[in-house]
Amino acid sequence: MLIDKIEMDFGIGLCVLTGETGAGKSMILESLELLSGRRVKTNIRSDNGRKTVITALVEISKYTLIKKVLGDLDINVEDEIIIKRIIDSDGKSKALINDNLVSLTTLKAITSNLFEIHSQFSEQGLLDNSTHMSTLDNFGNYQSELKKLSEAWLEFRAAEKKYVEERSRFEEIKKKREEFEIYYNELKNFEPKKGEFEKLEKKKKILQNSRKINENLNEIINNFIREDPPGIEKLLAKNLLMLNQIRKLLDQTTMTEIEKLDSISYEASEICKTLENFLNQELDHGSLEKIDDRVSDYKKLSQKHSIEPDHLESKLIEIKNNLQLSEESNLNIEKLANKLKDIEKKYLDQSQILSNLRKKNAEVMDNRINAEFPELKLENAKFKTIISDCENTEFGKDKIIFNIKTNPKSKMGEIKSISSGGELCRIALAIKVTAEQERFSTMVFDEVDSGIGGAVSTAVGERLKKLGKKRQVLVVTHSPQVASLGVHHFLVKKKLLNNITSIDVIKIDGHEKTNEIARMLSGKQITNEAIQAAKKLIES
Repeated sequence: MLIDKIEMDFGIGLCVLTGETGAGKSMILESLELLSGRRVKTNIRSDNGRKTVITALVEISKYTLIKKVLGDLDINVEDEIIIKRIIDSDGKSKALINDNLVSLTTLKAITSNLFEIHSQFSEQGLLDNSTHMSTLDNFGNYQSELKKLSEAWLEFRAAEKKYVEERSRFEEIKKKREEFEIYYNELKNFEPKKGEFEKLEKKKKILQNSRKINENLNEIINNFIREDPPGIEKLLAKNLLMLNQIRKLLDQTTMTEIEKLDSISYEASEICKTLENFLNQELDHGSLEKIDDRVSDYKKLSQKHSIEPDHLESKLIEIKNNLQLSEESNLNIEKLANKLKDIEKKYLDQSQILSNLRKKNAEVMDNRINAEFPELKLENAKFKTIISDCENTEFGKDKIIFNIKTNPKSKMGEIKSISSGGELCRIALAIKVTAEQERFSTMVFDEVDSGIGGAVSTAVGERLKKLGKKRQVLVVTHSPQVASLGVHHFLVKKKLLNNITSIDVIKIDGHEKTNEIARMLSGKQITNEAIQAAKKLIES
């Protein structure tokens, strides 16, 4: 049996799916679970080589968080999204939202707020313990306190992160402190200065070539000051004397040039003095060894720190700052630790306020849920919310698990331990009617009417309809009482074409709805009495 192609338009309110046993209602439910990110089972895979495609158009106008999550994934959204699951014949699948590929983890995170499926084998709903806290908090309606806790948690986490980072930085510096101190003392004693290495290198080169420098400078100076033959100074002085004797006989241009020669004579004398001073002062052969040692130390230290010799002074300042930073960081850690302690207390105080509210509201909610059970043929069931301590989280320090027992002799246990799908759905119905009337997610119930009938079925239907006043509720049912209360009714039928059995779904109303409820009342043969009873159920 297979689904060739089905289109279903679920409206707001209670939507019922009916049909004979084995008509394929469970396959429609499985399709919704696949859209929720469930793994693909072998019975879903097509055996004709074709792909299985499940698509849903979902309104998300009230889901601001979903819009934000999709926006963060660069998926453009408005008030509707298209969710698609494509399954190949080999079982491999891919998920898309608005034609953008997403992981199954993302799909589950998105649809967990859109669909809530309650059945014996569903991984959603009450079988997921993580939903129990939100159920209790929705019942308690203490949103302002939850907001305060969320703000306190964010402040606490930020302060904790800052403290851990500072502590890690301090520990890193502390490990290197001894090494820093050795380096600092070594460099401090050496006293490196910016530009000194280059000057020393130049001095070293001069001293290493002192003989050639001496020879050349002595000869040059001699060329300036010798008496016989006359040197540069003597020749310039003699020429200037001769020119001054005829100065008045020359034109203005020539006189100007003579003045330049006078300046040249003075500058030549100064150059000679400078060369004499350099020869007498700089060429101190006794300083070569000291300079060579200093240059060698510069090279060793720069190689040790993997920097240029000219950067050693900066390195000394850097190491000094790191040593100071170690002291400052230690003081800062103490301040951050005290601040973190205050912020943590604020968070823990708010967590305790919320914990007290949860315990108080849990008792009220438990009583109301237990009061629902008798009318749902769960008169022996006992529901209890267990609140225990856990690690600090953004939701406080409470761990909340719903426990239940379905007969007086059994022990309290987690809801997921219940074996009966019908019981699980009715328990979920009692909880949802009591605690979550303000939520908007689509709720799906399967086997909710298993093992019940008459007045109990009517009670179940009334509660499903109540849930459907503010949200979409889908229920797979065999109960005429439940079906009669549906705002939208879908009939699931088997059809045989070319020896191939397939599933078809028809939306029915009026006469067709009456006949379907009559069939549910009387069986295959629809009697006049059944039709009258069906009309009465629908009218009432």
